[in-house]
Amino acid sequence: MTGPVLALDTALERCQAAVLVDGVVRGTSSADARGDAEAIAAHSAAALAQAGLKAGDLARIAVTVGPGSFTGVRVGIAYAKGLAFACSIPAVGVSTLEVLARQAGFPALAVIDARHGAMFGALYTTASAPPQFEARVAASTCVELAAAKGATIAGPASAIAVLGTGTPLQTLDLQHLAAAAAGDPAGRSPRARYLAEVDAAPQTHKALARA
Repeated sequence: MTGPVLALDTALERCQAAVLVDGVVRGTSSADARGDAEAIAAHSAAALAQAGLKAGDLARIAVTVGPGSFTGVRVGIAYAKGLAFACSIPAVGVSTLEVLARQAGFPALAVIDARHGAMFGALYTTASAPPQFEARVAASTCVELAAAKGATIAGPASAIAVLGTGTPLQTLDLQHLAAAAAGDPAGRSPRARYLAEVDAAPQTHKALARA
């Protein structure tokens, strides 16, 4: 890995940032997301300060691009792209499912609860190969696929509770996120990855009535 990397995650239950130098975490900051993904800017600043670095010292930014929270994913990507542009460095987007699979160890079927008895799932066999399977499918399909491939099921506790089996990984390990980004020298431009049609709607409860 060449130069310091800022790893950002706002896709799941934590809003977190870490600064890594040669693959080792030198600074980190995080908190429960709770709809406050915008705090990623403050966490990034705190992680940089802890590492004794400034944004201008960074060589690359790695950011999760989903599946995950609709708002969280978009906020994280927007911040990563904006900071990368300001610093004239690449921003690399990494699938949330890929990071989970790396944490679990290969082969792994990474899962995230998609609600209504469905999962966002991806089957990874190695760190260098693309997923053999990646889609929104019924929870029962994930269990059957993992058994057929001899893969470990891993994901947030909410997903594991629905499946009734697997390894819960509530927080993404930003070292694995940075490693995934480092393994892509060309740089995957961050782009939201949902694996299903987005059903989010604009918030209207705070809107003022028109006169």
